[in-house]
Amino acid sequence: MIMGGPPPFMFLRIDEEKVARKYHDRVLLAKLVGLSLKYRLYFALTAVSIFARIGFSIAMPFITKFLVDSAVGGDIAALAYWSSVFLALTLLNLATNFAGDYSSSYLASRVMYDLRTAMYRHLHRVRLDQVAQEPVGKITSRIMNDVDTIGNVATMGLLNTIADVITIGGAVVMMWSLSPQLSLVAYVLIPLIAAVNFVIVKQARRVYRETRKKIAEVTSRISQDVSGAAVIQAFSFRRSRNVEEFRRVNEENLRVNVQAEAVTSAMNPAMAVIEALGTVALLVYGGNLAMAGLVSVGTLVAFYSYLSSFFRPIRMLVMFLTTIQSTLAATERVFTFLEWEPEREEGEVETPPQRGEVEFRNVVFGYGDSPVLKNVSFKVKPGEFAAVVGPTGAGKTTIVNLLLRFYEPWSGEILVDGVNAQKYKLSALRSAMVMIPQDPLLVSGTVLDNILLANPKARREDVEQAVRDLGLEFIVESLPQGLDTPVLEGGKNLSVGQRQLVSFLRVFIAKPTILILDEATSSVDPYTEAKLQEALEKLIKGRTTIVIAHRLQTIVRADHIIVVDDGRVVEEGTHEELLRRGGVYAKLYGIQMEALAAKPLAPPA
Repeated sequence: MIMGGPPPFMFLRIDEEKVARKYHDRVLLAKLVGLSLKYRLYFALTAVSIFARIGFSIAMPFITKFLVDSAVGGDIAALAYWSSVFLALTLLNLATNFAGDYSSSYLASRVMYDLRTAMYRHLHRVRLDQVAQEPVGKITSRIMNDVDTIGNVATMGLLNTIADVITIGGAVVMMWSLSPQLSLVAYVLIPLIAAVNFVIVKQARRVYRETRKKIAEVTSRISQDVSGAAVIQAFSFRRSRNVEEFRRVNEENLRVNVQAEAVTSAMNPAMAVIEALGTVALLVYGGNLAMAGLVSVGTLVAFYSYLSSFFRPIRMLVMFLTTIQSTLAATERVFTFLEWEPEREEGEVETPPQRGEVEFRNVVFGYGDSPVLKNVSFKVKPGEFAAVVGPTGAGKTTIVNLLLRFYEPWSGEILVDGVNAQKYKLSALRSAMVMIPQDPLLVSGTVLDNILLANPKARREDVEQAVRDLGLEFIVESLPQGLDTPVLEGGKNLSVGQRQLVSFLRVFIAKPTILILDEATSSVDPYTEAKLQEALEKLIKGRTTIVIAHRLQTIVRADHIIVVDDGRVVEEGTHEELLRRGGVYAKLYGIQMEALAAKPLAPPA
């Protein structure tokens, strides 16, 4: 159980352009269809409405032919009949469109809801070393931007594409049935249409994949700068540099989006020119046929409508084929994320460790290809107060990450109560551990809600008793509404001491077997630190405690000090024993004591 923010990880940036596509287009399209087929009723309603629309688009010009011929021929009875048929079909078409629009909107919303829910759940199960390989903003972009891109295409887009193909085929058949001579006008334009569309779609594939990458970079940059706003504001030179860097990233995003829009926009005028050519040819050629009595005026009008029915779905089909490139790129990113390897929950030991004995045996581990820990071995006895110390980058935090099984060792064993940690069910292992970092993780809600995260079965009375037992009433009283004080995102409205109050009370009501601390009182004022240290003495009593120590004066009473340097355990012992040896620990302690004893220089007069 982790009572604070995520541990620091080594970030490994992935250049998306160098990652080969994992799925073929047809596989991605099948996945999109599968998303919609979960809601068969709404998918069926959407499909019925779309194919009904096809029928109407094919039938209406044919009825128009009879309307016009009836009007030209002065047949009032036939005109009234075909007018009523035309009106009835129009009303039926409107009703069908309404039902189809509603069902498709619902279907798209459900698909986006399901995808985001699945991705969010997976995010909490995935191995943290995989999460560490990608910036937070890019993960956010996958869950938000990519899912938005997928939503409508997964429903209406694919069905409309099928409908457009059928509509084009139906228009071709109806034109031939009306007049084989006039049909030649449309047929001679098909090679020109195919050539133009081939060029547009080829360009769209490239630019739309680039747009997905750039919008993810923009989102990542915003996420990074919002989380570090306080630091950025404190350094004016950094603020201006960040603005410039964001301008560059945003400008690149603008550039690729303009390119994508240019590719998409080129389709409309290109198709409009071809359609205009077809219309002129139809009117000239068809007009001559009508004057010669070879076709009726109604046939010419109907043929003109079918020619529009021929071009309109082609235009929509090309539009879809350009935007589908963006959708397929987004779909690949979403499903690749959902295939990130989850943490392994399997294990035959379901009972959490009870004694709290921890042992590392010849553990080797690293990030990437370089080992950080090199044959690390040590043992912490049940109930012992142990400290892990060493220079920056020695591997102290990595030891804790491995104990909590955020990572698995390359070789060697980590034993908890004499059992290999990998044999425990992950939930059982972590339920016996609580980590208090320097800056604890707080979520939206009240202070009480955040405390109860450690033990949902605990009651308010239990928390209030814990406050009294730990002697932390003064911190609770400093909160505007006590335990009911609302917590803003990340606890930004609470002081460091108030945030640590939450961590300490979480430990008290969780009653873990093993307590892990990362110098939890180092960032508070001396008075609050003294009170928290008193509370800490009560928390560690009777349980195994492992401290990542930065200030060595805080662990002089530790039962067991483990000194790590360059990924190896170089010394072990008590404070006095290590000082007598005069090794790494003694040097580190001496440096810190000299720094504390040094008086600041007086400012010049």
